[in-house]
Amino acid sequence: MLNLENTGSALDGLHRRFLDDAFPPELSTAAFSALSERSYTEEERQDGRAAWELRALDEYRSQVGFTELLMELTELGFAFDVLGVAVRIVRDEARHVELCRRMVRALGGSGVIDQDPVYVRSDPAQPLMKRVLHTVVGSLCGGETFSVRILAAVREETRDPTARAVVTCLAADESIHSQFGWTLLRLLVPHLSDSDRAEISELLPGVLAACESLMTRPDTSGGEHALAAATVNPFGCLSDRRRNEVFHDSLERDVLRRFAELGFDARAAWDARHRST
Repeated sequence: MLNLENTGSALDGLHRRFLDDAFPPELSTAAFSALSERSYTEEERQDGRAAWELRALDEYRSQVGFTELLMELTELGFAFDVLGVAVRIVRDEARHVELCRRMVRALGGSGVIDQDPVYVRSDPAQPLMKRVLHTVVGSLCGGETFSVRILAAVREETRDPTARAVVTCLAADESIHSQFGWTLLRLLVPHLSDSDRAEISELLPGVLAACESLMTRPDTSGGEHALAAATVNPFGCLSDRRRNEVFHDSLERDVLRRFAELGFDARAAWDARHRST
């Protein structure tokens, strides 16, 4: 269970002010109140609430994982601009959790989600640099890069203006996270040992397999009617077919190409992904 309820103390006010000061008007408390009053069917609200609960779990997992990355980068003595962007990423993920929480509440839910996040933590038994490389390659260059494209596609199918504003915010932030990952990896590559490079090459098939498993679906659309039905929910939904198209387009344009430019045989890693699981 993930409990996102607040204490009701002065900290609640400080927390809201910290977040609201940076939110545009379309993500204000009033905007979410307006969403709760719009005329949607109970089925639409239930479907939307379930989807946003799942997204809240994902964003909370990212918040925990990137908080850990920030500490590891700090312990390794990375440059202050690197640490500053890492701080921003942690802040972004906290904002994303709050926005998902507001969506869930506006759709009739509460701050308690009856599921646990699937945490992705680095291995404390491994050297710090190896732990950083795993997170940069897997969560930033992999997960956040695919996520940007998926969110951009979801935004196209999101009719509710408040939900659309939330998806827009998530996509813009995660674009920065992806850029951070690729920039940091590009800075690190000239200084990596042969062992570090071999570690990344060994890591890539599993990363790509995990991203494929998380972000694609078996295509059960069964024709154009089912494709249209899958996009009816006003709070953001992709058909299986469209999700898979976006993933594979991003794989070619955003992920395999960039790893190849950095000297890694990403195509071979993709071909070997099923042997890594």
